[in-house]
Amino acid sequence: MNAYKQHFLRMAIYNRWAFRQLYSTLDNHISDENYYADNGLYFRSIHGTLVHLLLSSKLWYNRLTATTSHSIQDEKYPYEINSYWSRPANEWEQAITDRKDLYEKILTECDRWIDYTKELNDQRLMNEETFDYIDTNGNKHERNRGAALDHVFNHTTHHRGQITAIITKYVGQDASPILDLPAMPTDEYTNIIN
Repeated sequence: MNAYKQHFLRMAIYNRWAFRQLYSTLDNHISDENYYADNGLYFRSIHGTLVHLLLSSKLWYNRLTATTSHSIQDEKYPYEINSYWSRPANEWEQAITDRKDLYEKILTECDRWIDYTKELNDQRLMNEETFDYIDTNGNKHERNRGAALDHVFNHTTHHRGQITAIITKYVGQDASPILDLPAMPTDEYTNIIN
């Protein structure tokens, strides 16, 4: 496995580990009242931000794996997934209302990204293969696959950081999770690749 592919696999594994750490703190320290409260986040609440991360993951996975990415229908959600980007935060929050159900769906997405990165073609990554997709406004784009994957994992890190700041507000720094990549135990990665 070349270093480029190894990077994306490491990021996919880290993504799952970081979500587990975050949820452990949420479950142990954040009440439903604070979890669903308007915390001034772009997607209003911790819950709304996590729903955004789930739906964004589904959107990018579809873009990277499907022949078309304009319409993502899923009967589990009240609206077509692409349409959430034009909807207010409270409608994001309603896509999935149960926090435990959301956690299970996020972990399933994390596993999908691990499987996806395991199957990446080393040579095509090194050649900076591109793919076409249609954004949520209906515009067509061509994107480098590696750059798109960097965005997927960086995007989740960005929003987890916002949630961590809210956790710190409610329970202080000592209870806030440490989500730095070096904090991930080495065996998280080695158990997957071996």
